[in-house]
Amino acid sequence: MLSVDEITELLTRQWHFPDLADEAALARLWGLAADGGWFGPGDLAATVALVRATGAAACPLPVMDGFVAEGLLAKAPRITAGIAAGDIRILVAVTDPAAETVPFMEAGTAASHVLALPPGGGRATVRPVEFAVPQPGLASPAWARLHLGGPEAAVDIGPEQAGRALSLLRLGLAVRAMAAARQTHDRSVAHAKVRRQFGRAIGGFGAVQQRTATREIELVAGELLIEDAVRGLGADAPDGVLATELAVSHATAVASRVQLSAHHTLGAGGYFEEHDAPWLFRRVHADLALLPTCPPPGGTVADILIGAATGLPAVHSTPRAAAVREEARSFCAGHRSRVRPLGKGDDPGLVAEMAARKWFGMTWPAADGGRDAALVEQLAVQDETAYHQLPVAIAMAAVSVVGAPIVKYGTAEQKARHLPRILDGELTFCLGYSEPEAGSDLASLTTTAVRDGDDWVINGTKSWIGNAHAAEYIWLAVRTDMNAKLPPAGISMFMVPMATAGVTTEPHQALSGQICCTVRFDDVRVSDSARVGPVNRGWQVITDTLTGERLLLAGELAGMSRRQFDELLAAVRADPDGVAGPSGSDKRARLSGLAVQVQAVNVLLTEAAGKAGAGPAHTARLASSMAGVLAAEVAERLSLDALEILGPAAALDAPDAPGAGIFEQGLRLSVLAFLGGGTNDVQRGLIARGLGLS
Repeated sequence: MLSVDEITELLTRQWHFPDLADEAALARLWGLAADGGWFGPGDLAATVALVRATGAAACPLPVMDGFVAEGLLAKAPRITAGIAAGDIRILVAVTDPAAETVPFMEAGTAASHVLALPPGGGRATVRPVEFAVPQPGLASPAWARLHLGGPEAAVDIGPEQAGRALSLLRLGLAVRAMAAARQTHDRSVAHAKVRRQFGRAIGGFGAVQQRTATREIELVAGELLIEDAVRGLGADAPDGVLATELAVSHATAVASRVQLSAHHTLGAGGYFEEHDAPWLFRRVHADLALLPTCPPPGGTVADILIGAATGLPAVHSTPRAAAVREEARSFCAGHRSRVRPLGKGDDPGLVAEMAARKWFGMTWPAADGGRDAALVEQLAVQDETAYHQLPVAIAMAAVSVVGAPIVKYGTAEQKARHLPRILDGELTFCLGYSEPEAGSDLASLTTTAVRDGDDWVINGTKSWIGNAHAAEYIWLAVRTDMNAKLPPAGISMFMVPMATAGVTTEPHQALSGQICCTVRFDDVRVSDSARVGPVNRGWQVITDTLTGERLLLAGELAGMSRRQFDELLAAVRADPDGVAGPSGSDKRARLSGLAVQVQAVNVLLTEAAGKAGAGPAHTARLASSMAGVLAAEVAERLSLDALEILGPAAALDAPDAPGAGIFEQGLRLSVLAFLGGGTNDVQRGLIARGLGLS
C-alpha cells in the first residue's frame, strides 16, 4: 500500500481536475492505483483513507467497491486476483443478479465488470460490461448505464454478508462526499484569510466567521462518526451497522450544506471551473444522490433503534475511562430515586458517597489529593451523573472551575484551605464573571479591586450569578489595572467569601427554575491571601482552566440530552407506529436526526476531552468550544422535537408524564445552554479565530 504522501502525489499527478477529469484519465488512474496496492486485500481503515483521498480530489475511483468485492468473492480467487492486479475493474451494483442493465453507475465507462449483489442476500454474480452508455448530468465523469453480459462467476451471499456490504458501500459514498466538502471548506478558510473587502480580510467579518465555525463543527463531528463506524464495522461489532448509519445520516444532512456554505465564502471565484470548488460540488452531490440506490440494511437509524433492545453505540474510549464509566453508571443507577428538580442544590448524602469513591478531583496530581487520572475519566463520572440527573452538579463544578486553577496557581495555604473541601464535595461556590455590560466579553469587566496595603477593596456588580444565594465563596474576576493597554492584561482572580461585609445578593428566578443573583460589592475588603494567581494575570488563570469549564458545561448538557433521547426512545418503543408512525414517517426522520446529533455530541466531547489531556492548549480550547456549541444546539433541538413527536404530554411535569417531566425541563433549560460559558455566537467566533480567521 502506498503512503499518504504517495497517494496524494498519485492523485495530483493523474487526476488533474478540472483539466483531465474524464473517462480515459480515470481508467489510467485505476491501473496505477492497482499497481500501488489499492485494490488488494487490506483493512477497512486503510481503504477509508484511500476513499477520503479520492473525495478530496473529486475523483470517483471506486475504491470501496473493490474492497467490498474482494470480501464477497473470496471463493472466486481468479476474480479477486484480477481485481488486485487491475485487470478486472469492478463495480458493485445492488440489483437483481439477473438484470441485463444497471443505471447510474459511477466510473461505469472505465469499468470492465459488475458484481450484481442482491440486497437481502442470495446468489451474487460477476458479469462483464458489454458496453456503457454515458448519462450526462451532475456527475463528472458522467454516470453510465451499463449493459451486462453473462455471468463469469457466482457466489452465495448470506443476509449478514449482504448487509455488511451495503453498509460499506454507503459508508464509502459518505466518506467521499464529506472529504470533498472538507476540501472545499479548507479552500474557503484559506481564501478568507487573504481575500480583502472594504479594507480588511473577509475572515474578520462576523458572518464569515459564524459560517466557517459551523462548517468546522459539522465536519469534525462527521469525521469522528466515520471513525466510530470504521471501528465498528472493522471489528464486526454488533452495533457496527448502526454506527455506520449514524455516520451516513450525518453526512447526508451536512455535506451539501457545508459545500454550499463554503461557496458563499469563496464567492464568484469559486463558481468557475478553473477553481476546484465546482468539481468538488459535483462530487458531493453526485455521491449523496447515489445513496438511495444502496438501501440501508437495517432501515433508517430510527428503524434500527426502535427495533433494538439497546440505545446508541458506546463511544470509543480508553480502557480506564470505560472502567470508570461502568463503575459510575452502576452507582448512579442505584440512586435514581433521589433525583431532585433543578435549582434545589446538591444532595449532601450523594456527594459524600461520591467523595468516598474519590470521584472529585480525579485529574489532580496525587500530591494535591487527586489520582492523576485523564480528563476523559473525570468526564465519564460527570456524564453519568448528568445522565441519571443526580443532584451533585455544584460539587462537580467546583473541581474544574475552582479546584483546577488553585491546583495550578494557588499558594500552599490556599491549597490546604480549599482543596480538601473540594475533594470532599463540601465547598460551595458561585462563578463571578458576568456583569451587566460584560457577559461573554470578560475583557470588558468593570468591577474593580484596588490595592490598600495588604488588602484589596472591591467595588462593582456581577449579574446572573447562579447559586450565589447559597454559595460560601465567589470565584471572582475583577479589574486591578484600570490603565492596561490590553484590557485582559489588567484582570486578577479572587476567592472571596460571600459572607464578607459589603457583599449583597438579589435573587432572581430563571426560566429553568434555578436561582440566579445580582451580586454587589460595596467597598468589600479582602486580604491579598484571597487572590489566586499573579496580579493582572487573571486572564491567564481563566483561560488555562477554561477548557475544563467548557467541557464541564458541555458534558452536563450531553448527559442530559442522552437521557432525554433514551426516554424519548422508550416512549416510542412502547407504541412505535402510534407515536412515531410507520417507517418513512416524518417523526421517524426526526428521531433519526436526533440520534445522529446526540451521538455527534458524544464523539465530539470525547475527542475534546482527549485533546485537553494531551496536545497544544489552543487545540484543546478549539475542540471544547466545538463540543459546547453542538451540545447546546442539540439540547434545544431535542426538547423541541420531543414535544413534536410525543405531543402535549411531553410538556407536563409529572411522574406519569413521558420521561417524568424531563422534556419540558430540558426545554426550559435549553436557553441557558446557549449562554453558559459564553454564548454560542461568541464560541463560534473563537472557533473561527482558532482556524486563523481574524
